[in-house]
Amino acid sequence: MSGRTKFYGIIALIMAPFMFYGGFTMTTSDDVDCGGQTMAEGDICTTYDDGSSTDRTLDEQRSDNKGTGVVLFVVGAGMLGFGIFTVAQIARGRKNPAPVMHQAHPGQYAPQPGYPQQPQPGQYPPPGAYPQQQQYPQPGYPPQQQGQWPQQPPPGYGPR
Repeated sequence: MSGRTKFYGIIALIMAPFMFYGGFTMTTSDDVDCGGQTMAEGDICTTYDDGSSTDRTLDEQRSDNKGTGVVLFVVGAGMLGFGIFTVAQIARGRKNPAPVMHQAHPGQYAPQPGYPQQPQPGQYPPPGAYPQQQQYPQPGYPPQQQGQWPQQPPPGYGPR
């Protein structure tokens, strides 16, 4: 888990209770709020967005407030879940470090039940497993003898 994910998880865990509270109060309150002021019967709430205005009656604004409260409540629940998951992963990572493979004997690995016996390190490939292959010179190069460097570069290489 990256450091950025951990950071966002902790921030979500801190913000989630505030979103829960806001969502709960908006959905259960009898007061209707318009721009921070409580509306009364007969009031009109006017909101401005991108140069246009929207007028809402008391009942329309109440419905809008309750819808916003539900959104806050659901998003807060998601943030709380993400934050708890992140903190649990952080705590789990500290308690249970990555498993370490232990060797039965130095240089040998213990066979796992249900799997065929594998050759041990140092036995690859098993003696006689592959036939000896004949060495072929590379095309376009004269065969070289051990320990001698070519006197001239191969054709097509070197100064012109």
